[in-house]
Amino acid sequence: MKKVVSVVLSVLVLTMIFSFMPVQAEADEPYVIWVNPLVGSAVFTEADKGITVAAEEFGFKLKIIGPSVLDDTQMLQSIENAIVERPDVIVTTPYNFTAIEQSYVRAAELGIPIINVSSDSPEGTRVSFIGTDNTTYGQLAAEYINEKMNGEANVLIMMGNLDTSNQLEQKNAFEAKIAAEFPGIKVIITEEDNVDAVLAMQKFQDILKTHPEINLIFCLEGVGGPAAAVVLKEMGRVGEVTILAIDDYDEVLQYIRDGDIWATMAQNFYKMGYMAGKLAVDHLNGESVPSVVDSGTVLITVDNVDTYAEEFYK
Repeated sequence: MKKVVSVVLSVLVLTMIFSFMPVQAEADEPYVIWVNPLVGSAVFTEADKGITVAAEEFGFKLKIIGPSVLDDTQMLQSIENAIVERPDVIVTTPYNFTAIEQSYVRAAELGIPIINVSSDSPEGTRVSFIGTDNTTYGQLAAEYINEKMNGEANVLIMMGNLDTSNQLEQKNAFEAKIAAEFPGIKVIITEEDNVDAVLAMQKFQDILKTHPEINLIFCLEGVGGPAAAVVLKEMGRVGEVTILAIDDYDEVLQYIRDGDIWATMAQNFYKMGYMAGKLAVDHLNGESVPSVVDSGTVLITVDNVDTYAEEFYK
């Protein structure tokens, strides 16, 4: 009996000793939170895919959060929720930087670096920006439209929101280009649809009735192209009004094949997500990362609708 008690006491003593000894923790993999500004949208789902592949390839823990509607308050709350978790890096899209600037300040105070995709903030507020060169995008759109319309067009521009920073940069570059080089191209009206297809269709109907001279619709957000195609069919104006859409949604590509949309300018959201993940790890490893990475743009028409992807996403 004494032997049993002695063994039990020895085990208890050893347990107490080891419980107070420092434990050598295993090295944790980096933790990255991607605050998606519009969860569920086709283009940002591509960014989800890209950063998920990067997480697997470069070895970091990934969490994706964000609002399902374009809303400054919800976006601010999502970034604040990310900050509370104290990740190693936050990746996000500051569509309206003024509305979420306080979160960038808080992240900086806590030493959490931020990488922007699609839309940028002032250079000192983030580590890197991966996205479309918006000035180039707007200038190219002007050149494509000028060529397609033989130098004469009355344009309706449809934006998600009038203050969406990347779309505003694209619009401003487009307008500067046509003012300087293509005087026959005129912007009749610029509207916003909050990336809501039903609202977009209603606005297209109203505007085209009020301004029958409009013969080209230039969309800077994703739902506008298909919405315009539906409205033009209903109004019997297919072929009278040319549509330049944005991004390569399957629906947009099919409308191009069917001849209802002339073209779309695709942005590489998969690359945005993938490069954000890669640069996050590079930064955490102490490597120098570029301040800006242009993710590229391609014009898709009926001539390359079935062949562009292999080269663009390579």
